[in-house]
Amino acid sequence: MLDGGFMFKMLSGVKVVLYALVFIRIFRETPSSFPLVLLALALIASSLWRGFYQYDRPKVNMFTLHLDLILAFLFSLFAHNGSFDKLFLVCLIEGIAVLPKPYWIAYTIMTLAANAGSVALYDIRDSGLVLPPEFAQILLIGFIIMLVISERMQREQRLAYEKLSEELRYLNLQLQESIAWSESLASEAERQRIAGEIHDSLGHDLTGLILTLEAGKRLMSRDVEAGNTYLDKALQVSRKAIYSVRELVSEIKQSDPEFELIVRLKEMIQGVQDLSGLKIVLDFTNDNPGLSVKEQFNIYRVFQEALTNTLRHANADLAQISIGGDRNLCLFSYEDNGSGTNQIKEGNGLKGMIERITDIGGTIKFESEAGIGFRIAGCIDRRGKEL
Repeated sequence: MLDGGFMFKMLSGVKVVLYALVFIRIFRETPSSFPLVLLALALIASSLWRGFYQYDRPKVNMFTLHLDLILAFLFSLFAHNGSFDKLFLVCLIEGIAVLPKPYWIAYTIMTLAANAGSVALYDIRDSGLVLPPEFAQILLIGFIIMLVISERMQREQRLAYEKLSEELRYLNLQLQESIAWSESLASEAERQRIAGEIHDSLGHDLTGLILTLEAGKRLMSRDVEAGNTYLDKALQVSRKAIYSVRELVSEIKQSDPEFELIVRLKEMIQGVQDLSGLKIVLDFTNDNPGLSVKEQFNIYRVFQEALTNTLRHANADLAQISIGGDRNLCLFSYEDNGSGTNQIKEGNGLKGMIERITDIGGTIKFESEAGIGFRIAGCIDRRGKEL
């Protein structure tokens, strides 16, 4: 996937120039034949198919780039001019730019091998001898590979910064929510103490994190190594800020006397979707399942932590929150379609969920499988029966 339109425009421009150069020279010196014209049209169609989606469909990229490689090799068998090697150059540039890790490396090797083989066959056909490649041509190909790899690395660094910025914005939302709750739940003295902690610790950390990200972003276009240094600093500060938020939230044990679970879930879902693009489905059968304020508050915190884990670890694009039951039995669940895991490790987040649900007399369990996603199922049984 390409971020923004610059790379798409650059690749499109390079293709137009090289394709025009190849086809003009080839058809000027090669008698027009149906196979040659058909292969040229197929190359153009494959390229247009990929460009139609602006390189945003990984499966289309993978299929059409391999198809281009095969078509370019077949095209070279009918050509009476050695300019066909520019077709492999287009494959090389696009493959390095858009294919995922680590496959772009294998595709680069295949492209270079196909180019060398087609040139050797052309030399044998033309002069009966295989001529060694010119040194200037080798330098040009090496320079192009280095240039495209450098652009790819900078693009990946920008994407890393954007992901970190999204986490920071979501962290800010949680912080603002915690501040609002602390003012309504704690005594005046406690509110003052928490406000002082926020000002002295989190305010400093978040300000430093924003400044570090801005400085790193400015350096990234000029000096990737210096930008990476700022990225490492930003990661350290963000971990410290997250730890401070968790410490602050763990101190807030009582909940808002006017807390409404469904309303707060809708607000949180809207905020997360606006920041991250993650689609979240909320399914509930009863606006008022008879839960106490504390039960609603603790269930909300479980879903909040689950969404945080999805954003940080799962690489998911869909999550679902479900709440059902009646005044005797409340069932709730959460699941995403992320990467999942075959071994669930109960860190602070999962342990916190267990503690919150156990505190209100409920049960909770976690299920996951690599490539399937992560699922949480919980139950609050007022009759004393476990899930």
